[in-house]
Amino acid sequence: MSQKLSVIIGCDGSGFPLKKAVAEALLEEGYEVKDIGSYQDNEGYYLDAAEPVCKAVQTGEYDRGILICGTGQGMNISANKFSGIRSAIAYDVFAAKMSRADNNTNVLCTGAWMMSPEDGVKMVKVWLNSDYYDTNVYGLKRVEEFEKEMKQKQ
Repeated sequence: MSQKLSVIIGCDGSGFPLKKAVAEALLEEGYEVKDIGSYQDNEGYYLDAAEPVCKAVQTGEYDRGILICGTGQGMNISANKFSGIRSAIAYDVFAAKMSRADNNTNVLCTGAWMMSPEDGVKMVKVWLNSDYYDTNVYGLKRVEEFEKEMKQKQ
């Protein structure tokens, strides 16, 4: 990937240490990074980060989003409520890479309680540099159709 992606990242208070490490590492590597907070430990609620990150990816303002809380579960549940967002939760490099390769995820959720900052940075870098294999275009189109059907039924 020759041109660096634009990334928006957010967290709640428990995700702050990992978010800080990831944001700093990505900036050092030349990524365009927008950090929407939280800006300190134990401050902020996960929904305060999920909405602006997902909306920015949804509109195309940013290429990818990263959401971090204690376990990543709340962020992932929230992110997948947004149309056009394909969010996955990952705690290691393999799961992050496969979320891109198989599912073309555009938001990665993870948990600061689940890994060291060093492992989190490594995982995010792999995710950002992984491509969608596009071997099953029908599968992804089917997911998009399913999303539209579900929206109409609501």
